[in-house]
Amino acid sequence: MERHHSFVRACIVVAVCLGAMACESVVEPRKELSPDFGNAVRHNMAVQIVNPEASTGITEAPTLDGNRANAAVTLYQTGKTKAVEAVRTSDVGQQ
Repeated sequence: MERHHSFVRACIVVAVCLGAMACESVVEPRKELSPDFGNAVRHNMAVQIVNPEASTGITEAPTLDGNRANAAVTLYQTGKTKAVEAVRTSDVGQQ
């Protein structure tokens, strides 16, 4: 009985090894990655991650001109602000 279990275990090990070998493609060799592989991911991470040391160079709070702020609020409240302009970055799919 012990000998039967050893044989079954050996068959399982062989089957697993053959299955793992079948995952590797023998038809098409593995291609090298281009030198710029991953640049898009690194760029997206760089523009989305906040710089934790950005505030260390600021020595004082930014100034606010009260007259300009009041004029901006008044224009907003009276509806005299500039209309939002539609901007397109691509004509793909447009007819």
